[in-house]
Amino acid sequence: MKKWACLLVVTMMVPLILSACGSGKTDGSAKGDGSKEVVELKFTAWGDVNSGQSEVKLAEEFNKTHDNIKVKFEPVPGDGYGTKLTTSLAAGNAPDVFLIGEGDFYKYVDKGVIEPLDSYLAEDKSFDTGLFQQDLLNMGRIHDKLYYLPKDFNPLSLWYNKAMFDEAKMEYPNENWTWNDLMATAQKLTAKDGNGKYVKFGFNATKWEYPIYTYLWSNGADISNEDGTKAEGYMNSDKTIAVLEKYIAMSKGANKVSPTPQDAETLGGDSSMFMTNKLAMMVTGRWVKSDLDKSDVNYGTALIPKGEGGNRAGIIAAAGWAMNANGKHKKEAYEFMKWLSGTEAQKLRSENGFVLPATVKELEEVKSKEIADKPVIEMMQYAKKPVTLISGNGPIFVEEFGKALEKILLDRSSIKDALDEAAKAIDSKIK
Repeated sequence: MKKWACLLVVTMMVPLILSACGSGKTDGSAKGDGSKEVVELKFTAWGDVNSGQSEVKLAEEFNKTHDNIKVKFEPVPGDGYGTKLTTSLAAGNAPDVFLIGEGDFYKYVDKGVIEPLDSYLAEDKSFDTGLFQQDLLNMGRIHDKLYYLPKDFNPLSLWYNKAMFDEAKMEYPNENWTWNDLMATAQKLTAKDGNGKYVKFGFNATKWEYPIYTYLWSNGADISNEDGTKAEGYMNSDKTIAVLEKYIAMSKGANKVSPTPQDAETLGGDSSMFMTNKLAMMVTGRWVKSDLDKSDVNYGTALIPKGEGGNRAGIIAAAGWAMNANGKHKKEAYEFMKWLSGTEAQKLRSENGFVLPATVKELEEVKSKEIADKPVIEMMQYAKKPVTLISGNGPIFVEEFGKALEKILLDRSSIKDALDEAAKAIDSKIK
């Protein structure tokens, strides 16, 4: 019986061996009938299917033109994107391709979960990264390796409510404006009711660090040294303390022109206040157009004001596609990343005007047609990198600076004490 069993096994194995040899494939990438096996990829981004309509369409087009690869879009709505992505990466079941915001570029690279792209690009003679704006592309170059392909970007600028300016018979913001001009105008646009309750605000001095950076930088202050390795003497310098005192004064005190973060939250957020003529100005990105254009608000954009020394500073919010370092189909994931970042994808996303294309040619086309939001594009030339884009220590700076702001705004600490404590904590963690 054993001999017959062995003979039967050998007889069954011979065709299988011959089949494998004849196929010329040993990696399981082909079926027995000679057709290619379909590789399935998942990719994700923040938002829902409605907000990610461009990604849905790009996935559909990719599937139509790639018989051997099928991609599935799995967006994550709400604010839980980072948590879910981090959890899935730790569990080993993360998507093959995922979107990362520029503020987290270093963080995910340092976690070792993102595949560097240099070897793929070196072997690929059909894809030229020269099509991208090089400053944006280089945002994804960390530790001398490229980890991200640009999706799109948004420079921050000043957005103003024309109806509120018109009602007060005031001139709109212009390129010569300083922060002192903004403050003086905001005071005239801030109003109380008969009971002394604020019903309109001239400006939103948000606790989001990006607009704060633009204010600090334009006034000669910063929260870190140039390479993001030291906070002492920068975050708590006399200059930074003095500049931040003026910023905080916008939302505190008898002459405040801005809602506190709690006020803004109670009133539905800055976009909601802006659309209901309760907020005259805010520093934010072009993504707000999605909501603003659905309302009746009449708005305009302007350059972020200059500081007292005549300097203007901006910042760019961007996003990049990354490949899962532990993915099973990296070659196919790379092919899909090129599709998500390529020319057609850039054109598609920029059609609605909510974002700007990361490619040179497509951005030039937008520039040639743009009128209303021209200052948004012009803010590109004043953009500086936040600490999260110059150092892996960036998240430490952001966390401790955020804690300091919270203490200051809740009157739990003076500005100096809060920044002294934050600087000490940052340098201690870095060491």
